[in-house]
Amino acid sequence: MGLKENTKNIREKASISRVTDGRVTLGRALLIVILFLLQLIWFILFLTKLSHYSAAAKTVLRIISLIMVLFVVNRNETPSYRISWLIIILAFPIFGGLFYLLFGHKRPVKNLAQQLNAVEEHHEDTMNLIPNTQKFLSDQDERLGSLSKYINNQGNMPLYPGGKADYYPVGEDMLADYFEDLRQAKEFIFLEYYIIKPGKFSDQVFEILADKVREGVEVRVIYDDFGSLMDLSADFVDHLEGLGIQAIKFNPFTPFFTLTANTRDHRKMTIIDGDIAYTGGLNLADEYVNYIERFGYWKDNVVRFEGGSVWNYTVLFLNMWNGCCPQDKNYNQYKPYDALTQEKDYLEDLQGQTPPCGYIQPYGDTPLDSEPLGESAYRDIVNNAVDYVYIYTPYLVISYEMQTTIELAAKRGVDVRIIVPGIPDKKFVYRLTQTYYYNLLQSGVRVFEFTPGFIHAKTFVSDDRIANVGSINLDYRSLYLNFENSVMFYYHPVIEDVLADFKNTLVQSKEITLDQVKETYWSKLTSGLLRVLAPLL
Repeated sequence: MGLKENTKNIREKASISRVTDGRVTLGRALLIVILFLLQLIWFILFLTKLSHYSAAAKTVLRIISLIMVLFVVNRNETPSYRISWLIIILAFPIFGGLFYLLFGHKRPVKNLAQQLNAVEEHHEDTMNLIPNTQKFLSDQDERLGSLSKYINNQGNMPLYPGGKADYYPVGEDMLADYFEDLRQAKEFIFLEYYIIKPGKFSDQVFEILADKVREGVEVRVIYDDFGSLMDLSADFVDHLEGLGIQAIKFNPFTPFFTLTANTRDHRKMTIIDGDIAYTGGLNLADEYVNYIERFGYWKDNVVRFEGGSVWNYTVLFLNMWNGCCPQDKNYNQYKPYDALTQEKDYLEDLQGQTPPCGYIQPYGDTPLDSEPLGESAYRDIVNNAVDYVYIYTPYLVISYEMQTTIELAAKRGVDVRIIVPGIPDKKFVYRLTQTYYYNLLQSGVRVFEFTPGFIHAKTFVSDDRIANVGSINLDYRSLYLNFENSVMFYYHPVIEDVLADFKNTLVQSKEITLDQVKETYWSKLTSGLLRVLAPLL
């Protein structure tokens, strides 16, 4: 067989559109949804009838709900999240307590949680690489230094002197660089995504990955089963392994009630040779790069960065991989020794002077602890703002603490602007987002809707000093229930690019005014009901 024919054969095998029958995946998804709903209906009817026929059973169920109320009250979680669940439990005392156990408790199954924690503890020392960087930022800006220190202390994600970074205002802008970086990989490629969907974009990616495997490059893929439920066949892992690509389906979703239904891997990152990383809101699906149109024009942000800071993401990925499938005794073979050594020498050569290229701090958030690291980082950006803070978010379903933080910033004169979608992907969540407009606008926050379509970016930029790009939405699921990732830039040149993109996007957006969101008794009632249901979304 000639080289051309052989390459064609490999690419046909690598195309996930060819191996994933849409009818099969849709049928699988519908079957799971139907079975799940049938169980839910049966669950509610069974408990209701049981309580009618047996006073003792009714008493037991009410006691369980009361115990759950005390449990929720005592949990170290945001009050708004607890209050929503308390209302649900008290409104449905027969099955509310058990319902919380199924959908409100955020931790994964015990074995997975124990394994992930054990892996993180075992490799904790791998992050002690450049201990002096923190001092440089703290000397330059005490407030941002304290934020960086918090992320390091709580997430074990250190700060690095800034390397090269590129910001892409929309997904398609990054394609040429992304494909070229994948093609130039020499040692390994790690991908971790919430959604992988058959189509032109994912086909292009997996064609390259299949070629790289043949060249001897190690390729690993983690994807979330629930995120890809409607699009990938159940044997997609087997297909990738047939191509030589190691793969893990995170937390396989089943049609049966489980205590882990809420725990999802929402991270979005690509790591290449430990030297280059990509992150943002982008998943491996055609709409994210506007190969196809869904909900108008799709705007997502992506950032590419290089250097020793990529090590943070490499460790995040390997921890997740080994938490699900123990494989690596140590991570040394993936450590970017050259980049880390150069950055350490660079800091020593500065002799106390401020690094001219700023700082980069990639980090991850986890539901395994009670620390809402992502939300706290967002709140600290807003709290530290003096002149302005601009925010992209596809969903604005925020806790009372986050809401008051944003409102307080506006009240003290900070120019706070939030851009949300003009065309939503989920109408119910969009209506819930709108319930926050009135109070925010009254406080002086300016809210805009992106008129060309759907904005999926999760980006903060403030005072020309700090920017944050990643996977963390402003909703309960991202802030409290999912595994997430993001990257913080302090005094880095890329911040100018983020700000310029925000200003350009404002021109394409419609500002919402108080006259458009006048509250009535009916709107207050529906808003209250929607807010109660927010933790279930």
